[in-house]
Amino acid sequence: MASQDIVQQLVNSVVANPQLMGNLAEHPYSTVSQATGQEEVSRDEVSEALAAVAALANGQQIDFGNLASIAASLLADNGGSAHALAQSLFGEPVAVSQSTATEADPIADMIGNLANVAFGQGVAGVNLSDGIGLDDVIGLAGAILGGKK
Repeated sequence: MASQDIVQQLVNSVVANPQLMGNLAEHPYSTVSQATGQEEVSRDEVSEALAAVAALANGQQIDFGNLASIAASLLADNGGSAHALAQSLFGEPVAVSQSTATEADPIADMIGNLANVAFGQGVAGVNLSDGIGLDDVIGLAGAILGGKK
């Protein structure tokens, strides 16, 4: 299965069931497997899916031609572990979202960005055809400020 298909299925699953974002942080292999219907997924497939979903959730565009190298670099930064990569990308937002803090919910912002993702011709990004909303502005600001919201 092509990485774009895996990412698209994972995005659709997370948007339909936001609880999967927490599962993705804790159990990346089984979450990607469940979302795609594949019994087994490779470390490369999982790391590419994690990298793509994190970027899209933060309002960034993904070029699937470069996704493998981006994922490999992120994987190397996390000791070659897809579990460590998942924690580094999603652990903090999930923890903040689950806390009783009164600040904005980062997972809700991420889900909002994922809900507006458009896939096509090897590229995916936030669809602005409905106009620019607050979630699009937050995603753009996050991209400009290094992925932080």
